[in-house]
Amino acid sequence: MIDQNAAGGHSPRVNIKGTPASVVFETQAFRVYRQLEDEILRGQLPPGQRLTRRDLSRRFEVSQATVSEALWRLEADGLAESAPMYGTRVTQVTLDRMREELILREALECQVARQAAKYIQAADHARLGELADRVDAALQRAGGYSREDMELHQELHLSLARLTRCPLLIREVESLWRRHFMVFTWITGKVYPSPENWHRILLDAISTQDADVAERAMREHILHGSDYQLEALKESLREAGTG
Repeated sequence: MIDQNAAGGHSPRVNIKGTPASVVFETQAFRVYRQLEDEILRGQLPPGQRLTRRDLSRRFEVSQATVSEALWRLEADGLAESAPMYGTRVTQVTLDRMREELILREALECQVARQAAKYIQAADHARLGELADRVDAALQRAGGYSREDMELHQELHLSLARLTRCPLLIREVESLWRRHFMVFTWITGKVYPSPENWHRILLDAISTQDADVAERAMREHILHGSDYQLEALKESLREAGTG
């Protein structure tokens, strides 16, 4: 759930300057970026929350130029957006954006499946099989799907991306999942029930080392429950008075 105090701009001041003088400008900007990224992913800074350079500069005790660099990084990840005469805010979550993200995820992760099928080894299957089983158990567990469960889910998909040996593809999938995580947090963890062993089935398909089989399995995996996700977002938008 969203921390209303944090969302309202009442977070405690964070001093990130307690580091050696040799620390460069980029390092301070990166630390501000990481802190803001974490607050967005946790729902403490909700979609639409303004991110003013002056306030953030005071809060983190850094220059506005440093804050600008941090905000640029958030924009590059799709977690923040800027508009003329308005400034920067946490990216708004809309149905159109959600539909576009699903299209992008299908394109990226189906390519992940094809590439991972070329390189996956028995040791990878064993290692990721344990993670897949933990994710599947979380999806089947009664009582909801937690942030920790989502982190496991994310790690499995990122681990598959790392098998591709393609740094650019890995980076794009990482950015995609950060945005996916933000939406998940905002709609309070509503997930569509998955079949048993849903991620184990996907992993087994990739482990055939047949790129076509792997791609078909990933496409089915991604599209499963997509309509439900859109309905969950509609409900959240209505509850927030923005839909």
